[in-house]
Amino acid sequence: MHLTEFLAKKGAEYAPFDPSRAVRIFERFKEDFLPIFSPKVIHIVGTNGKGSTGRMIARGLKNVMHFTSPHLFTINERFYLNGVNIQMSVLEDTHQVLIQKPYMQEASYFEYLTFLCLFLSKECEYLVLEAGLGGEFDSTNVLKDKISVFTQIGLDHCEILGESLEQIATTKLNSMGKVAFLGIQRYTQILPIAQNIAKSKGSTLYTLSHTLLPPFAMPEFLLENLTLASKVLDFLGAGYELGEIAKIDLQGRMQKYSPHITLDVGHNPDGARAVAREFEGKKITLVYNAYKQKDIFEVLSILSPIIKEVQIIAVEDERIVQREELEKILKNLDIKYSNFEAIKENEETLVFGSFSVVREFLERV
Repeated sequence: MHLTEFLAKKGAEYAPFDPSRAVRIFERFKEDFLPIFSPKVIHIVGTNGKGSTGRMIARGLKNVMHFTSPHLFTINERFYLNGVNIQMSVLEDTHQVLIQKPYMQEASYFEYLTFLCLFLSKECEYLVLEAGLGGEFDSTNVLKDKISVFTQIGLDHCEILGESLEQIATTKLNSMGKVAFLGIQRYTQILPIAQNIAKSKGSTLYTLSHTLLPPFAMPEFLLENLTLASKVLDFLGAGYELGEIAKIDLQGRMQKYSPHITLDVGHNPDGARAVAREFEGKKITLVYNAYKQKDIFEVLSILSPIIKEVQIIAVEDERIVQREELEKILKNLDIKYSNFEAIKENEETLVFGSFSVVREFLERV
């Protein structure tokens, strides 16, 4: 079975949770495929900013794999080796090796991709390994010898990770290795939780409170991520140019698609706050849709001061909120809305939402 078919049969990316499954598979996987695993692991955990922070770190290193998620169009976007995405044919060949072991059938969608990454990176000098939703029980946390990098932690995926910020932060921060970096945080509760966990684990924790001077004009949240990435690179003794690592090549991170069109895959309240700061004082057209489990009312409330009109882009996905529910929220917030049909020339437009929203926009435009 081809890789794409195999993954399609897995269903949802984040399968019913079993904290022991990845650990159990990893023990056998290690015996069969990783007798020697040489990379220095930089484990990226957080709610917002994992992808951009990880990519900035990877751009400052040599002989490095960056494993990130999710992808916009093709699965190989998640596997970035020395500046380019790994070819699909290489992923397919690796899959055909791993799948010979019956125990690999047990892995969930995301777990299987994690093991693909470990196999492909085993001879690299560095592995920048981005967690999925969680931390402590994430499949990427099977590796214990690592440097932990915590980006901004906030409320998201509450249906999986917990209803309170303290619960979510504890789950993520419990993945802490012996050396850890805590990026600039919006919520004051995060720091004491991190300090207590570091003390209990005997970890060395470096915390950030101020940003660097930017090498060029950039959004505040990306500058925070750049500051965090640079601190990690300094610790590793990497030689890098700040302006070069800041030029990330990931789509959808406040990406200027054209002079008047910005793409951002933020989909939670903290992501909305970051975007609202960048467009403060302006009125924009918002091309938008969202998954039904997201806090849509809160996101649109935060963005409302900058919105001239919402254009609802239809997305074929069972997780997308019902159109009637989205319209009800927009009416309650007194936000003008219409269907997305085409971009209006020379009009400031923000495409904001999940990866599926940005992907749908790019496929149409």
